[in-house]
Amino acid sequence: MAASLNPYISQFGEEFDAEKSSQYRMAIQFSLGGLSFALLDNESHTLIALECYQSDLLNDSNDLFHTLERALESKGLNNKAFLSVTCLVANRLCTLVPEPLFDEADQAKHLDFTFQIPEGSTVTSERLETVACYNVFAWQKSLRDMVLNKWKDAKCIHSTTLFIDSAMKNGNETSVFVHVNNRDFDMMIKKDGNLLFFNNFKFVTKEDFAYFLLFAMEQNGMAGHDIPVCFSGLIRPASEIIDLCGRYIKDISFVTDPHALQVSKSLDEVPFPYYHLLYQALR
Repeated sequence: MAASLNPYISQFGEEFDAEKSSQYRMAIQFSLGGLSFALLDNESHTLIALECYQSDLLNDSNDLFHTLERALESKGLNNKAFLSVTCLVANRLCTLVPEPLFDEADQAKHLDFTFQIPEGSTVTSERLETVACYNVFAWQKSLRDMVLNKWKDAKCIHSTTLFIDSAMKNGNETSVFVHVNNRDFDMMIKKDGNLLFFNNFKFVTKEDFAYFLLFAMEQNGMAGHDIPVCFSGLIRPASEIIDLCGRYIKDISFVTDPHALQVSKSLDEVPFPYYHLLYQALR
């Protein structure tokens, strides 16, 4: 059934040329229920393409990977070589472990404290650039194997690693950062330049969203009238979630383009927060 899926965003700039794929860097984000990919022309340092899919049909590794292959095939890219490939794993199965407590040999045990690791998963870890801790995460071994069989040098990282590192590099010394996914959101609090809090919350309604956000802020000594909150991900300023949160939070903003890369005119109509993490992966 996944073969009939159509992207909800598909923007390829006039600069795009499948025959130049060897000078393109590709970033892919996988999550159950969705995938997206972006292409960066490394010679012009320009983000030239973005394509995104979202469907309940994308519910296992095969569906996700084969949808990606069909999307690449439609652009003449499926069997092309790329300068680099970065794969972002976007799921809730991750936990931060302070560096002094981290033991790579027992990394699965770190994750076991928080989650029941699904059968068929593989556990890995990566050190954050900006915080003295490791991000330990699980993802489907079959998906990892398909990625590495197709692109043996692909770099595989968790999306929350990029989210946290990007937020820590943000100029605000004290702020709340929220990255919205399809049915959940990642939340981070930075206080006086240090990581104070990080968690992921599932939500169904806008009330769920606002409750979890405001409760976590309150539990960490933050009040909506004096702490800015910066949003990224699948969220627009004109949304019911933002309208509700705005009743309690005075300073709401959306992540902006730091202009480290050029962006094709074809992406002008796509809100930057939508592809913020793919952008970070290609910087």
